[in-house]
Amino acid sequence: MQEDLKNKIDIRRIFKTSKQVMEEAYENILKYRRGELIPAKTGYDYIDEALLGGIFPQHAIAIGARPSVGKSYVAQKILENVMNPMINPQAEDYFLVNCEFEMNPQDLLLRRMSQDMKKRAPEILRRQDSNTVEEMRMFEILQGEIRNNIIYIDAPCTVKEFEAAVYHIATKHKDKRLIIFKVDHIALIKRMGLDPKSAIDDLVAVMNEAKLVYKNIFFLIISQFNREIEGRIKSPQEQPPRLSDFYQSDTLGQLCTLMIGLHNPRRYGLDKYMIFGKDWYQTLDRFKTENKTSFRTAGLVFHHILKVRQVSMEELTNTIHPEILPGHGWMYGEGGTKFVNPNQPPTPPKLYTVEDVTDNQEQETKEEQSLYCLLYTSPSPRDLSTSR
Repeated sequence: MQEDLKNKIDIRRIFKTSKQVMEEAYENILKYRRGELIPAKTGYDYIDEALLGGIFPQHAIAIGARPSVGKSYVAQKILENVMNPMINPQAEDYFLVNCEFEMNPQDLLLRRMSQDMKKRAPEILRRQDSNTVEEMRMFEILQGEIRNNIIYIDAPCTVKEFEAAVYHIATKHKDKRLIIFKVDHIALIKRMGLDPKSAIDDLVAVMNEAKLVYKNIFFLIISQFNREIEGRIKSPQEQPPRLSDFYQSDTLGQLCTLMIGLHNPRRYGLDKYMIFGKDWYQTLDRFKTENKTSFRTAGLVFHHILKVRQVSMEELTNTIHPEILPGHGWMYGEGGTKFVNPNQPPTPPKLYTVEDVTDNQEQETKEEQSLYCLLYTSPSPRDLSTSR
């Protein structure tokens, strides 16, 4: 039987000499030292630090949270930065495949418009008279989203379809510096009769094989947390996310270089989050409560590094990153306006017109003339004494 297997399988193809493997790795390191290759900056310093400078090919990141905490938003911010040539000079040579299994294209575009225009989504959608200036801005945002190096899979697909898509794109764009697949979120893959665990296991196996075969591929994976984190919310020592909170954490852990858990404790009615020594997290003092043994929660979403492969946790500046939500910068020393009543924000400053300026100048002229008359036409004290 062993002799039959030898005859059927050419095992020589799976071996490489140490010289081949090490020299290939060495040449790759030199390319980064010379600037021929540059790690893709994510815009999050704590992520870039954990990844030794940014995103490298043949790696994967997983971001997990309970629903509506902001994991898709964080992933979108990362990819906007990665694909921005002003941040990453080699971005024009990147290729992005957005596998949007959860959000439809209208929601994605509306979210982007809301961020850029500083308006809530309902305000953008509200029926109104034609506003040419605003619609021009909306059209500019649309044009910014239409790029030749970004494509979409905008509905859930099967594992087989995903595998075919990965190998098609990876083969067609094998000369790109970086190919990014974002999967949002992993549990929505079509199961086609498989149980959820088996479907996710098969999907992760496809990703793992692809990143070993293709030298320029990277995966950004969005995953749901299970409900365990909600059962620990009353105990400050147990409030932070854990690796086991990821759905199928063992499977994802084998694939990913970095795993990040997001948490919004304010959603659970907490004013204070976690408990620790006063000397812990000294670079995050502005986010702490008065006694410095907990974090404040208003306007914050907490990012926790739960697993990192390339460095030890002890080497990182922080394993926690409090992200300030829009409109809350004033609370943490980043400027902005404090709205005393969110339903009645402060009255914006008056916008002056040419007529206003002209009226002001005329009023100032009249005041100057009145002052002149007062100073130069009123009798002096000497005149008054003479007249008496």
